[in-house]
Formats: sequence, C-alpha cells, structure tokens
Amino acid sequence: MTASHLAWYTVRASGYTALALLTVSMVIGVLLGLRLQSPRWPRFLTNELHAFTSLVSLVFIAIHIATTIADPYIGFGITGALVPFATGYRTWAMAAGIVATYLMVAVWLSSKLLRQIGWRRWRALHYSVFIVYMLAIVHTIWAGEDAGSGWGRWIAVASASIVAAATSVRLVRIRDASARSSA
Repeated sequence: MTASHLAWYTVRASGYTALALLTVSMVIGVLLGLRLQSPRWPRFLTNELHAFTSLVSLVFIAIHIATTIADPYIGFGITGALVPFATGYRTWAMAAGIVATYLMVAVWLSSKLLRQIGWRRWRALHYSVFIVYMLAIVHTIWAGEDAGSGWGRWIAVASASIVAAATSVRLVRIRDASARSSA
C-alpha cells in the first residue's frame, strides 16, 4: 500500500467516523432537551457524554482535514482544505464541509465560554448545530467517494434518519407542552 492509498483510506474512514460521532452527539443533545431523568443514569453523565462525543468528532474532523491536505493524489493543499470555494474539486460540497467545521468549532468553543457569553447567546449559537449537521450530510453525500456505494449511502441515510427521528420526538414534546400551557 502506498502513502497515497493510506492517506485516501484515512480521509474516508475519518470522515465517516466523524459523521457517526456527530450523529451520536446530535441525538444526545436533542434528547438532553427532553430533560429525561433516571436515577441509574445521572444527567451530568449525559452532558459529559455529549461533550465528549462532540470533541472526539472534532478530533476525527481534524484527522480528516490533515489527511486531505497530506494526500498527494488529490492535491487540495491547505487552502483547498480550509477555505470555502477555493478548490475546483466538488466546490460546493467541499465548501459545505469546511463551513460545517468552522461552525462546529464555534459551537464547541461557545460551550467552553458559556459563563462568559451567557446562556441565551450560547443557546442561540448552539442551535446552529442543525446547520452543521445538514452541511456535514451534504458534504458526505456530494463530496464523499463512498456516498455512491451501498454502505456509504446507508450510513448517510441512517444518520439523517436517526437525527430526524430524535428531533421529531423533541418537537412533538415541545408542541404538546405548548398546547398544555395554553389550555
């Protein structure tokens, strides 16, 4: 196996791993909004798991970007991998991934700065994770070489379905709570 092959496999594996971890983080975050309680699983553990999966997803995104830059075959370079619309390779799809990364870093940093920025600003910024997630799915489907394969499509569709289901449950809960409070 050549260095180029190793880089290419690492780009693909780290991208799908980052998406899986982002999916887990999204679902945990959405479910945290339901304020479910269990004496066997304290809320602080769920908060920590959410923070951990977000951070590890960012680590895999960093690996994804670094190996994209290092891959000699495609030749993105630093600019192509870090500046939206700077590459001629699937320009819109690459821009979606780059913007998603910057937004995700901003959301992660906002959690670390919660006390300084306040809960309202944090929450408003935190809702941008839905944009992050949608851009990540777009990037996976449009830029990923494996999105055309059965397993690549399955991962993207399963991820989107799981996040959509969790979000639907939360929206129904919000709607029901709103209807009860106005009745």
